[in-house]
Amino acid sequence: MWEWASSRPLRCLKFGTDSIAWAETERNWRGQRRHQCVMSQLSDGMIKPSPTEENLSDPSALANRIRALTGSASDHRAVRGAILSDRPRRIAVLLPDTAVRATVLHLEQLPVRRDERDALIRWRLGQEQLFPLSGAKVLFQVFHDRSGGKGPAHTVLTVAAQESVLKQYESLCESVGLIPQEVGITSLRIFDLWRRALSGSHWRSRDCLWVNLLDRALTTMIWQQGRLLFYRCKLLGAEAAEALTKSDMLNKILQECCASLEVCQQQHPSAVVKEAIICADGDLSAFQELIEAELRLSVEQLTWESVEVLGRVAEGSHRGMTSLAAMAGVL
Repeated sequence: MWEWASSRPLRCLKFGTDSIAWAETERNWRGQRRHQCVMSQLSDGMIKPSPTEENLSDPSALANRIRALTGSASDHRAVRGAILSDRPRRIAVLLPDTAVRATVLHLEQLPVRRDERDALIRWRLGQEQLFPLSGAKVLFQVFHDRSGGKGPAHTVLTVAAQESVLKQYESLCESVGLIPQEVGITSLRIFDLWRRALSGSHWRSRDCLWVNLLDRALTTMIWQQGRLLFYRCKLLGAEAAEALTKSDMLNKILQECCASLEVCQQQHPSAVVKEAIICADGDLSAFQELIEAELRLSVEQLTWESVEVLGRVAEGSHRGMTSLAAMAGVL
């Protein structure tokens, strides 16, 4: 059930540390898309993302929040009648980045057969002893070197999620009549939204630092010509909620971004990052000035305009980053 499916569901439930969001998309008789999204704040500690420990402290209370959220997100089910509203709904689920473990592997060769690739990647993860694989579901995405450089021919992003952690979210969804068809992690889905919003393959020509501030964590990714070179996720804690308004937190985040760039440069000397894409709630002006001055990168902020070029957003939809992530799950 927990797979990256080729046919994306039309509904998505995004779990976050401080809030959850529900997004839906549909087409009218002309084939035009219409998107809608609602969000609900959570009590502190209701969701504590962890790759190994229990994430949901009060599943019953969280189930009530989800019922209220999903019941108010769309009026068309009430029009169609109670029969449809009582049917289980197929959905995508987005988890906080800190609920899984992700790393990037660089390989010279990859087997063609899927089962042989699975075995090789799990073996490599075991050899590097990055995290325990017992009871873990390992998903991966392969990026090929299109530049013809001297580095490894294949870059593999691996995501390891403990079955026990996934089961918590799966059971919660099923208890409220939602059937998870696929699972994703927030930063990768938001990046995919940005990629799709760009015309054609323009994004492949951009060498950038991707910065995501969401769910009390900082996720940095470094991309070179459409290939992921580096991935790092660091928990920031409760003070991250006001990260953009406190100079000490801004400096801490800047230092983490600088560290990511330095490590990536050591591993990939040919990578020359020229810009930063920032995903965060709030006023980014102070953070933008820091990045431009200290890292000498041009800065672009991902906003809701990225969704609007892919279809009309219904009036009244919530427009925060948690909601944007939920929208990324259905686009």
